[in-house]
Amino acid sequence: MNYTTLHDELVNDQLARGYAGMTDAQAATSLNTANRATTRTIIPAREIIGATVPSEWASLSAAEKQRYQTITGAGEVDASQQNVRDAFLAMFAGGTATRTALAALQNGPNITRAAELGLPTVGAHHVAAARAG
Repeated sequence: MNYTTLHDELVNDQLARGYAGMTDAQAATSLNTANRATTRTIIPAREIIGATVPSEWASLSAAEKQRYQTITGAGEVDASQQNVRDAFLAMFAGGTATRTALAALQNGPNITRAAELGLPTVGAHHVAAARAG
């Protein structure tokens, strides 16, 4: 356990979680609750293809279909790249089911605040030790 990191989190409370008013057990529970959103950067092409509504793909121009096939043909798509995001935004208009589904693919699983800080599961005894200094 990195008690320096845990202590800093409990004292500074940068996310205003309210640690100061919590018991050691409550603070541990707060730190171990998976409520921190993550973003995926690498998305398998099969998921992009699965999120694409066939009728919306069919309405793309020939050039857009070629661009779509080129991007998905790589096997994995790096969604952190602005040009990739821009290409999909240009292909599928706002409000389309495909655009909504593609945006949702970037959402990763929620993680705990402890994991976000690089900490293992935190117990009440860890919180007590960190608060003691």
